[in-house]
Amino acid sequence: MPLPEALQRGYEEVKASSRKSARSHDTANAIHDLAVDALRFLADECYAMPLNSQVEGKEYEAFVHERVTSRPVNTSLFVAEAEAFDEMWQQWRAGGLGEDERTKLFYTAGLTPGLAMELFNRQNRKGPATYFESLVGFIFADMLGVNPQRHETLSINGRQVRLTMDFIFRPEVGERVHLAVKMSTRERVVQAWAHQHLLAAAFAKEAYRGILVAFAETKMDSVSREVVEICVPDQWLAYQRFLARMDTIYYFDPPERYIRLARDYPEDVNLQAIGELGS
Repeated sequence: MPLPEALQRGYEEVKASSRKSARSHDTANAIHDLAVDALRFLADECYAMPLNSQVEGKEYEAFVHERVTSRPVNTSLFVAEAEAFDEMWQQWRAGGLGEDERTKLFYTAGLTPGLAMELFNRQNRKGPATYFESLVGFIFADMLGVNPQRHETLSINGRQVRLTMDFIFRPEVGERVHLAVKMSTRERVVQAWAHQHLLAAAFAKEAYRGILVAFAETKMDSVSREVVEICVPDQWLAYQRFLARMDTIYYFDPPERYIRLARDYPEDVNLQAIGELGS
């Protein structure tokens, strides 16, 4: 079943605007409009179904459309009403939104279009991931005041080697930033640390600040409707200590096990909710 025309058009506008300029007003407007349209679709055409959360302190639900069920939604972070989302967005753009409210705004903006997409095609992983990457690229480009690049060139014995990455920011003033973006760190996340290791080796240890942004680590059983968080804290600690250091790891829905890891090993892991960005 094809995605409704308004949502498909909005998704294409986000992709096109992001390619032209990650930090433009057109990109901001395209992201806002797609999120609002997706929220209205969920409210008008779907219903919310409570899930069996196995995550302490968190409650999840899913949206259902014609017997197709979406991924889990953290109810405490989700802004369900389009009008409320729009008001929060305008407050953020005016610089008047606090950390907790920014986390809710970004969580809703990052999740909602992907929810709508997968209700029409459960195998569509590229669309939600591409949109999420565009959103994160916009947030950082807007904050840093510069558009990102998608590659860096390394010099190896006189040969120029071009290495593709998620985002590379080179502001005229301030430090360079290597930004890796993942919907989940279960998705080949070691690549983020490997890229940071290469940059550190090629450009000196402090040349690039490494930042990893992830959405969540939730997984839902399609039969029992149980929601769990799948985390690998030992791997993270080893990557941070022996492979490369990501200066900050931001989550849209921070997993408790990684929060505890950061608390137990503050010298190795700096984990923050996405709303803390720029504070």
